[in-house]
Amino acid sequence: MNDIELYIKWQGDPLQWVCDMFNLRPQGVKEEYQTLYDAAVADRKFYEFKAGWFKPFVKGEEVTWQQTAILMAVGAAVQKKALPRISIRSGHGIGKTTTLSWIMLWFLFCFKNAQIPCTAPTGDQLHDILWKEVQLWLSRMPKEISSLYEWSNDYIKMVESPQTWFARARTARKEAPEALAGVHGDAVLYLIDEASGVPEEIFNTGEGALTGDNFILVMISNPTRLVGYFFDSFNRDRENWQTLHFNSEESPIVNARFVQRIIDKHGINSDEYRIRVKGEFPAEDAIDNGGYLPLLIDADRRETSDKRLIGRKRLGIDPSGEGKDSTVFVVRDNYKAVKVSSEKISTSKSIAQRTRTIMDEYGIAQEDITVDNFGEGANVAQELALVGIRVNAVNVGDAVPKEEEEYDKLNGERTFINKRAKAYWLLRHWLRTGGELVENKSWKDEFPNNRYRTELSGRVKMMGKREMRREGIRSPDTMDALMLTFIDGEVIPSEPEVKHDDFLDDEDDGTFLYPSMNL
Repeated sequence: MNDIELYIKWQGDPLQWVCDMFNLRPQGVKEEYQTLYDAAVADRKFYEFKAGWFKPFVKGEEVTWQQTAILMAVGAAVQKKALPRISIRSGHGIGKTTTLSWIMLWFLFCFKNAQIPCTAPTGDQLHDILWKEVQLWLSRMPKEISSLYEWSNDYIKMVESPQTWFARARTARKEAPEALAGVHGDAVLYLIDEASGVPEEIFNTGEGALTGDNFILVMISNPTRLVGYFFDSFNRDRENWQTLHFNSEESPIVNARFVQRIIDKHGINSDEYRIRVKGEFPAEDAIDNGGYLPLLIDADRRETSDKRLIGRKRLGIDPSGEGKDSTVFVVRDNYKAVKVSSEKISTSKSIAQRTRTIMDEYGIAQEDITVDNFGEGANVAQELALVGIRVNAVNVGDAVPKEEEEYDKLNGERTFINKRAKAYWLLRHWLRTGGELVENKSWKDEFPNNRYRTELSGRVKMMGKREMRREGIRSPDTMDALMLTFIDGEVIPSEPEVKHDDFLDDEDDGTFLYPSMNL
């Protein structure tokens, strides 16, 4: 095959280009499933691929069967044998960032004056993850090929014609909806990462360019929301899309410990497991019109009549004045929480006095007391300081410190809009791993009241008090007081500690295909 014939073949076959460029091969097919595999390929039904059809994966030498399916779908689209819109929902860790990088580099190499607008809900996802992954794969190309590209923080340009031949990174922001707009030419590829979180305004603006036969659109995401453009691609607009769905449990490059940890922390029936592992949308019957899901279900509530607390104890105080809410005091040790007192009508002095009594009764150190610093709480902290007691006065609406958020990202954890959301998430984890509540009617009354949703940024947000009032939801004063005992970020449940190492690749287990694919 001469160079021209090879180039033409590469144009219609991104999988072949990846294999040739990086000295890889597709994951092998078991002999007994070869006929089924060939039939699915011939019919372009790549969604029919099954994990059981394939031989054990060879790390560093093969393209996984899931990546193969994506690349074949793109190839079918560019050959005009299948729809040009491709939507992929998946759990974590299947190698989507690597695959998007391959597709980008292939399209730029094979189509003169190609233009590729790329977007994602956050700059971190777009620049720190996808763009860095592209840089990695450029470094693995033969030098005579990589020299054709010019990488920068926002662009990847072809040296021959950088003004007309490029990939562009723009964060998806609804106030600046042009992330997918402003490109023209005979070869346009739209790449959208974490598409479930991309604002509708971005897609609405981009739709104007999605006409004719000269484009391909690829979007991939954890399916976090039951609304929006990405959700519609698998539902009411499905006939206009090639759709693929991948379960992390079936991926040859996902560490089984990651899957088990999600199950242990959130439960096999949880939305976390559905979204992050199985690549399924949240349970439809649990979401409300505002996109909120219940934080806790009845099965999470484990109550006991034993009021004894042992060891180190923490006190959370959710203050109120003379409104409809109550001031509530909750004490917990590592494994049990008890509502110890409440006041319907409070002043800063009365709350401070009762705090001092509870400190003495339960032997609680001042550094283990947390009070919501909003409104009456600020005065409570001042009253206690006057007698030498310095408690943690926290504004739960403040952002989580950046170093904490970076640590959570590194460990594959969720990130949060504010301290309240993170503390509630830790509270849920504590309950689901053995935490008990001393019997009190308030727990049952308030359990359904706390709801959360995942914002476009990917961060968790709890429904606010104002929204609750608007929806006629009673303020969860007792749960808020318990939440405050988790504000320092410490959770000591009745399960063994899971170390950060459990998320990383072991040299001998074939967990990850490439180092940059760590979650």
